Amino acid sequence: MKVYLVPAVVALALLAGCSTPTPPAMFCPAVAVLQQGRDLVAFAPDVAGPAGVITQARITGVAGACTLHPDKKQLIVRFQAGFAATNGPANHSAAVTLPYFVAVVNGDDIVAEQFYTATLTFDGNASVAQTVSKPTSIDFPNNHYAGGLQVLIGFKLTPEQQAYNADHPDVRE
Repeated sequence: MKVYLVPAVVALALLAGCSTPTPPAMFCPAVAVLQQGRDLVAFAPDVAGPAGVITQARITGVAGACTLHPDKKQLIVRFQAGFAATNGPANHSAAVTLPYFVAVVNGDDIVAEQFYTATLTFDGNASVAQTVSKPTSIDFPNNHYAGGLQVLIGFKLTPEQQAYNADHPDVRE
């Protein structure tokens, strides 16, 4: 019986000495949709009230990943945002192009900001259109500072659109 026990003990001792290296810490910034910039209602300039709505749009979410660059000193944050819009009475099924931003923030301070557009096409008689943004990639240093940053996505709203959102909180539900 001791003959079988010795090889097993030797094998366990060898396995205990083999360990995988600990992966380096990753300080990935959070990526999210800015709640105050999640919704956009666009109106035709010459039509008042609900009949003047061109579109109601929402950023439906953001998905992506944070990976470690092979040099282990940089992080690569890649993501895409989802968009949905309804065709308003003032639109007549035309495609809508909506401005949005990607901002890197540290608390209340904007560290960097880039502007993009999302085009949504209403196929046929569709009343709703959806799209996903092109992939966006941002490099960060892999350190504690980057871990305290946030990447926020939101519509670039006019002051009138901001006021509309504030006056109509039910739009954001």
